[in-house]
Amino acid sequence: MRHIIQRAPIQDDARPSRVRCGSLGKALRLVALCFGLAASLAHAQSFPTKPVTVVVPFPAGSTTDVIIRLAGPRMQQILGQPLIVDNRVGAAGSIGTALVARAPADGYTLLFTSQAHTANSSLYPNLPWDPVKSFAPVLLVGSIPNVFAVRSSEPFKTLEEFIAFAKSKPGQLNYASSGVGTSPHLTTELLKQASAIELTHVPYKSSPEALNALIAGDVAMAPLGIVIAKSQIEAGKVRALAVSSSTRSRVLPNVPPVAESGIPNYDVRPLQAIFAPAGTPRGIVDQLNAAFTKALTSPEIESKLVDLGVELDLRSPQETGKFIQADVDRWSVVIKRAGIRLD
Repeated sequence: MRHIIQRAPIQDDARPSRVRCGSLGKALRLVALCFGLAASLAHAQSFPTKPVTVVVPFPAGSTTDVIIRLAGPRMQQILGQPLIVDNRVGAAGSIGTALVARAPADGYTLLFTSQAHTANSSLYPNLPWDPVKSFAPVLLVGSIPNVFAVRSSEPFKTLEEFIAFAKSKPGQLNYASSGVGTSPHLTTELLKQASAIELTHVPYKSSPEALNALIAGDVAMAPLGIVIAKSQIEAGKVRALAVSSSTRSRVLPNVPPVAESGIPNYDVRPLQAIFAPAGTPRGIVDQLNAAFTKALTSPEIESKLVDLGVELDLRSPQETGKFIQADVDRWSVVIKRAGIRLD
């Protein structure tokens, strides 16, 4: 600290006293900043001294749940403490998310969630948490693209052909999703807006139900999770028209992205991300980011993530924060234009 104060500008007695006070204020702010950084480092150096709980706001067996459980054993090796998964289900992920927002900002309670985090604030009017202000971003893990699929017996072979057919029959075609406000629903609403087509939404309670409706011919199209789509493609029951991401998937490398199908700016990669409560010391956030990055890029874990359809896109806390804000803004516009609202 002496070093910092000695290098502050030397004040001339002839100068007005307000200048001397301003310089003193700058020096004091520097001292405070140093103390803050030192405190953050001290927190990180002693972290963790007990198990870390990761709240998953979805059921056991969901993709989000499977991802974090895969990382658990490796995280324990890295941190020296167990990783406990706590499934807090309800209100489209809001119950578990609210729990973490209220938790102590000490790094011992984390949230691992999906696109619901960035969409729910526009879908539900009175959430007790804010997707940006209530949390400290830890890590953007990656995404799981959706696949726009039709029955194999349908005449259209590409997304362009489906869009042209839909334009010839405005409002007469329908599509299935796993529920109002879910990733498949919003992904298709954005497709409708980007391609200027009219489709009728038919929400089901789950992805398997939506898939069954597609195979039975009850709907013309369905956006499916990439793994379930692959199994049905291989079974010859459905045809994949395009993946929602802007690049091809390693799971379905022969399926073009929407961006190659006449809508160049379309890119939907439903996120998987980890958060801590707002105010968590930066040193702890950085330590958690490094630990999760190391765990998820372990060869044995990364190969299993590929099998789940996860496209790894690991980012720093700062980059994750920017991604989250952009995703919140994007879905806010889509949801408003589509007139979607949940109570």
